[in-house]
Amino acid sequence: MIQEYAADIATQMEIKLSRVSLMGGKTVGDADGFILSLEANGHLVSTLVHQAELDGLESGSNSLHLEEKIRTALERLKILTEP
Repeated sequence: MIQEYAADIATQMEIKLSRVSLMGGKTVGDADGFILSLEANGHLVSTLVHQAELDGLESGSNSLHLEEKIRTALERLKILTEP
């Protein structure tokens, strides 16, 4: 679900992603953390996503913080892919 969510945000930002992946599942502090990787034009950016954020997205509750994380990562990717 997070992969589709990130791809939808990328489309809104006019970024064509070639790959979106979620890796990990390691405990970071007191929370389970995952690495969300976004790739376009041979460039890769990643951001840390917590299990609670994934749960919130799946339940349909407020995912504003998760969206901001994804948009920030996509902005970095956009800068990397600009000519």
